[in-house]
Amino acid sequence: MKHRIFGFTCVLASLLLAPMVQAQENLVDVLLDSNNGTRLEVRSLFDPMPPSGYAPLRIVATNGTARDAVWRLDFSSSTTDYRRNNVHASTLSLPIPAGATQTAVFLAPLAVDYGDSGYGSNNHSFNGTLTGPYPNTFSGHNNRTAGFPAIAISKTLADSSLPRLNDDLERRQKGASSYGRRDHIFGSRFTPADLPEDWLAFSGFDYVLLTDTEWQSLKSGTRNALLQWVRLGGKLHFYATSLPAPGLPKDDETHSLGQIKSFTWNGSLLPAVYTVERYWNEPERYEHLRNEHARGTEAWSLLEKLSARQFNSWQVLLFLVIFGVLVGPVNLYVLAPSGRRHRLFFTTPLLSLGASAVMVGLILIQDGIGGVGARVVFINVEPIETTAYVTQKQISRTGVLLGAGFELKQPALVEPLALPASEWVKLQNTSHSQPVNLTQEGAARGGNFFQSRAEQAQMIRAAVSTRARLEVQPGATPDAAPTLVSALGFTLEEMFYAGPDGTVWSLKAPLATGQKAELVKVQPSQLVEWWKKHYPLIKIWELHKLTSILPNHFFATAKAAPGFTQETLSSIRWQEDQVLVYGSVTPP
Repeated sequence: MKHRIFGFTCVLASLLLAPMVQAQENLVDVLLDSNNGTRLEVRSLFDPMPPSGYAPLRIVATNGTARDAVWRLDFSSSTTDYRRNNVHASTLSLPIPAGATQTAVFLAPLAVDYGDSGYGSNNHSFNGTLTGPYPNTFSGHNNRTAGFPAIAISKTLADSSLPRLNDDLERRQKGASSYGRRDHIFGSRFTPADLPEDWLAFSGFDYVLLTDTEWQSLKSGTRNALLQWVRLGGKLHFYATSLPAPGLPKDDETHSLGQIKSFTWNGSLLPAVYTVERYWNEPERYEHLRNEHARGTEAWSLLEKLSARQFNSWQVLLFLVIFGVLVGPVNLYVLAPSGRRHRLFFTTPLLSLGASAVMVGLILIQDGIGGVGARVVFINVEPIETTAYVTQKQISRTGVLLGAGFELKQPALVEPLALPASEWVKLQNTSHSQPVNLTQEGAARGGNFFQSRAEQAQMIRAAVSTRARLEVQPGATPDAAPTLVSALGFTLEEMFYAGPDGTVWSLKAPLATGQKAELVKVQPSQLVEWWKKHYPLIKIWELHKLTSILPNHFFATAKAAPGFTQETLSSIRWQEDQVLVYGSVTPP
């Protein structure tokens, strides 16, 4: 019998009657009570864990007592260097019936090593605590991939090839730079049979490598999760002894934001030199979080949506002068003159409290409560998959926050982005960056995603289940415009549609849900130039490739996309949403 726990806890749980396939790295395997067989085992499905995203953990818990129990497991991922510790904490509550064994896969969020890590070692520690009648603590340490894409490599490919791949990577990295320390890790091992059925499990990797036979042996849910991960930017590489190999998805350099490719190998050993060369100098999503948005407005134009913030130092100086006069001469000679000095025990605290109230008032007048921000959202609508793939970036400036936590309406990956250094930015790509301390418990997110009187940015990725689509019918004649009807749930302001033969049509007027589009024929170059003008705002390099595949696709903009835009802190007033929409249109 299987029992599954769904929801924003990012937990997939099932009661199993058979033993599980051996996973990659044991974090703990302990007999908690020898009298009744109560036991806890926690294993990481990837060894080592990726440098960002989530780490899937397989948890096997045996409750040998005669009472139903709920075990609370607290996890903490942290990066350490000589200046700061970045921490991402998470919690799992696992119900276990009396005398039963419960197996769950928990997606633990991982801390990212933000800031200048030139002197750091990229060390990562992962700690766990079990509370309750059988308290226990455990930990694991590893040096994660640095200066090289995060790669997950299957057991078949890794068993014979990984040592040689690590050696060649070490040779290249030592030759490329002698500055700082690098960890020569080509990839994280995994056993395909262990892989979960959730794209978030792969969210910390740039590439997943596996053989054609391993792909065919995967559960359909796992294959679907990998393909969803590709839609959101992952790169899936297959290795087969001959091509084409039956059962593999076809090669696709532009599978939405990701890539699917197949390569040949001899079935026993990957050629180290050529394999490392294939991934050498390829982009790293880890660096995308740390550095890509911290290079100023020329690098990321969304920064311009927040005007320059001024620090009114004259107000602070004036306040200090007035406070000094009041608490000094006025207090000493007027409020508590000679012979009544005992009044100082009352007047000084009252003046201090009054000054504090005035200071709070000035801050509220200047900065207000909550904050303002701007968002840009890319929505990839795939009607055949009944899914929309959302990538959202947002930047905000806050005043006084009465609360910094928020809840997500659906599973998503929320990651802070380092910004250009200023007195208002706490998360920078410098050695002076503030440590990042984040928490996750179920749907709730907390920590310093948002802070009072600060500027911050985040990237959010989600796969949204939906029936949104554009429905198309061919024109009455070959030269007539096709008929498009929107079932997207929001209004398109501008749109280009490429028909089955590659003919490009443009929208004459905004298209609301349920309306038919009025189209006019245009040149394909108009679409390409229009897209070039819009996609740099979200700063996703892969978007420029989408116009290379035109037939049966549409490109559009919208002012808002409720149900797809991911809501975070409710006290932020999002003054501007810019929505880019791309998707396939099923031909009639």
